Amino acid sequence: MPPSLSLLAATFLVVASMLGSGILTTSGSILGLVKSPNAAMAVWLIAGIHAVLGAYCYGIISRRVPENGGEASILRAFFAPAMGEIAGWVSFIVGFAASNAASAIGFGAYLLKAFPATAPLGKGAALSAILLVTLLHSVSGAIGIRIQTGLAMLKFCMLGGLAVWGLGHVPALALAEPVSAAVSAAPFGPAWGLAVMFSMFAYLGWSAAIYSTAETRDAKRNVPRAMLLGTTIVLTLYLGVNLALLRHIPLSELASEKAVMELLVRKLFGQEAAVVFAGVVAFALLSSLGASAFLGPRVLDTMLDWYRPKPALGGPSGEAQKLGVRAPVPASLVWLQAGLSMAMIVSGTFEQILTVTGFLLGIFPMLAVLGLYSVKANLVEQVSKFAKWFAAPVFLAGSLLILILAATESPKEMAIATALILLIFLLRRQANAEPLLAPPPSK
Repeated sequence: MPPSLSLLAATFLVVASMLGSGILTTSGSILGLVKSPNAAMAVWLIAGIHAVLGAYCYGIISRRVPENGGEASILRAFFAPAMGEIAGWVSFIVGFAASNAASAIGFGAYLLKAFPATAPLGKGAALSAILLVTLLHSVSGAIGIRIQTGLAMLKFCMLGGLAVWGLGHVPALALAEPVSAAVSAAPFGPAWGLAVMFSMFAYLGWSAAIYSTAETRDAKRNVPRAMLLGTTIVLTLYLGVNLALLRHIPLSELASEKAVMELLVRKLFGQEAAVVFAGVVAFALLSSLGASAFLGPRVLDTMLDWYRPKPALGGPSGEAQKLGVRAPVPASLVWLQAGLSMAMIVSGTFEQILTVTGFLLGIFPMLAVLGLYSVKANLVEQVSKFAKWFAAPVFLAGSLLILILAATESPKEMAIATALILLIFLLRRQANAEPLLAPPPSK
């Protein structure tokens, strides 16, 4: 099909990818790690700036690698085919299937708040959400994208309205009692690293537009704009929402709660409104599941496309390829991702999924941004000095520091993440004897 995503659709694809279970569930965990409200706000700001810098760097990359596939295509183009394949599998399994599992668990938590009678379902609610969204994207195509964009707008408007109302209606008690803001922050160290990683999970999705570059109209202009616009919008929203949370909810109550937005609505509007809000949030969370169901299979399809026979340029398929028309992504890949997500929901906890995902998704964006210093990235046009000497170094240094600190705090999850990369590498090497750093075949 020809490129069909507009700037608006690509921007809200980014917004939908970011507005998932992270902002709805991690604020309490972050506060529990860093202790102080001021420190918690600093964590959200640090992770937001990190995401904006990443979006800026990826915008430059997207003009040099105008393909679907994200890090898989980037590392293949800048470094070696094997690195692209490993990144692609990690992205597919962890970046989309695992984050989908986390969002589905978040869906289940909010659904339970709205409908306590669903408690006997347990993880069945999360599994049902995966099935519903997968069915939608496997059979509906463009209609699924429109529904997903609408749900993303709904979720954005709800959270934005909640932030504005919460900031504009601060109780007199909160104004007169600055004690919570004066709570000492945890010393800078491993806990801060894990807190920033949790916040980065909430920002996960800032690069979403790059996974569907080949399906975006005027991609060289719209993909970078979509990533920067979407990330900046979400950064502003997250700061507002968290400030409202911290001004209305006692620290002891917030630090032990996962469905934090339902708690905020209960404080502002009462129990009945909180029940309605939780139900609407659960429904809107389907947009995040939809974003992953749309993007993840495109990573795997791009990798498979590297090995499919290329059509003759004179035939119908060859002419379509020249015009930039891609075949639809097979529904089987959408269902494969769904199966992986469901297996993770059954076998893991929310915190384990969150931490392992954070580790793995911190590594490959670093490698992709390092590609800006490669010869291939500078062949046609030099990467700007601002990107080379500020944006990329700050992004890389921040990513590395966060990974080191978080690994110190959660060595078990770091070991699981490392083992997964090694497993994919060994399986890939067994299937193909090509060494990891072998150059791409010459055209």
